[in-house]
Amino acid sequence: MAKKKAGGGGELNLDSLMDAVTNVVGVLMIVFVVMALNTARVVQKILSDLPPITKEEHQKMVEQVKQLPPPPADPKKLEEDQKQAETDLKKAVEQLKTIDTSEMQAQMKFMDLDAFKTQLEERKKARDLSKTETDKLLAEVERLKALLDETPEFKPPPPTYVRLPNPRPYPEKPVETRVLVAKQGVITFSQSKFLQPILDGLNKVRSQLVYQKTEAQPFAKLLTTILGSPANAQKAWVEISPLIENVQMEHAALAYKALTEAGIVANKQLLGALADIAVPTRQNMAVVAQAVAAAAKGDLNPWLKLDPSRDPLKPVIKATSAGGKISFSWGSVTQEVKATPKDVGDYFRDLGKLKSIEDASKARTLYDGARIAAMVQRAAANPLISGSYAFEPKPQATNVQLVLTPKGGGGESVASMKQPNSPYIRQMRDIKEDPGGVAIFQVMPDAFETYHEARRIADEVGVPATWEFLAKLDLTLTIPGYEIQRLTPTPPPPPTTDAGRVRIGPPKRSLD
Repeated sequence: MAKKKAGGGGELNLDSLMDAVTNVVGVLMIVFVVMALNTARVVQKILSDLPPITKEEHQKMVEQVKQLPPPPADPKKLEEDQKQAETDLKKAVEQLKTIDTSEMQAQMKFMDLDAFKTQLEERKKARDLSKTETDKLLAEVERLKALLDETPEFKPPPPTYVRLPNPRPYPEKPVETRVLVAKQGVITFSQSKFLQPILDGLNKVRSQLVYQKTEAQPFAKLLTTILGSPANAQKAWVEISPLIENVQMEHAALAYKALTEAGIVANKQLLGALADIAVPTRQNMAVVAQAVAAAAKGDLNPWLKLDPSRDPLKPVIKATSAGGKISFSWGSVTQEVKATPKDVGDYFRDLGKLKSIEDASKARTLYDGARIAAMVQRAAANPLISGSYAFEPKPQATNVQLVLTPKGGGGESVASMKQPNSPYIRQMRDIKEDPGGVAIFQVMPDAFETYHEARRIADEVGVPATWEFLAKLDLTLTIPGYEIQRLTPTPPPPPTTDAGRVRIGPPKRSLD
């Protein structure tokens, strides 16, 4: 069989292909025509559906289109940005994978939600409680605001008279009248005028105020304390009791004790002589007896220190010892005695008989404090003497004190002081007429308004005055001129802790 040519088959295939292409093109043309027709109908429909517009409306729409935002970026650029974002996201995910979250996970394991809920509930309760308290406070604020609205307008009191001080010298011999100022009023008190009737009454019976009997009972406690036992006190009383009107029994007992301990017989004659010697030496009897006891033991210095002479080149007292003897001198009188307790005691007993020494202690009189107190107590019942005060005598230490307490209704009120010719004004005039008269206003801490008014009246009268604070209206006075026997031992002096320090005294009183 003969072979076909290679080109023959290819031509047939090309024809078939051309036929197929022709058919396809024809079909496409038909489709295109159909689509064109459909598009025309759609456009026609759209145009038919559009409402008719004017030229102005068209121009307006054009302007609105211009105002629209610009179209999005180039799609290719957007695609590139998207790819870059995906790449960055992958990198971030990889970085997150490298972060160590074990610590956070461990903390999450310990988180107790129930505990958090409990705390939340407690804080809610605290918040509610705080709100309740706040509401109460707000209610109280509203109540106070209402009270303030109802409070009347404050009207200040009238101005208070206040004077400027005018410092002046205080009189050398003042006649002082106290003006005790309390909130309710004032009480005038002149110590000299108050005491004078009492002193006049005591002076009339002065001889009856000394000890009428020398009884040991009032001094039993004092003597027992000093001498150590009631038996010693009773034994000493026999010797010291004759000195009761002239010497403090405390000093007499101390003298008796010092002499006895030195081996000297402390009899009445020796004790009386020592009481007289104490006067020129300006010492108490106990100090003199202690010097005598020291001399009996061979120590003459305590006795030499009692020399009353103020000129060291002309001593009154001289004493030397040699060869078992002591040479004593008092002025121009010299005597040598044996250095024994008996002979030393005899010397001082005889020394008390010198005319310049004998009976020197009798110039001093000591009174019975109980008798004075009884006499003053009777005077206290007399309203002419007591005045605005009730007082009570109290024997203290070596004198009798009067404790004065204001009577109820005593004194003058501010309104009474302002009356013409009131007792207060008359008192101020009396003070002014006295050349040395001074009014001392003693003011209680709560009485300055009363003081300002009382001082204003005094200044109008022209009274020299000053003022000071007063802790209480009670006063304590000492009856002068009547020394009494001490019934208790003298307390020891307080220890000095400020040795070497410079003491600055209080300022001198002056008028203001």
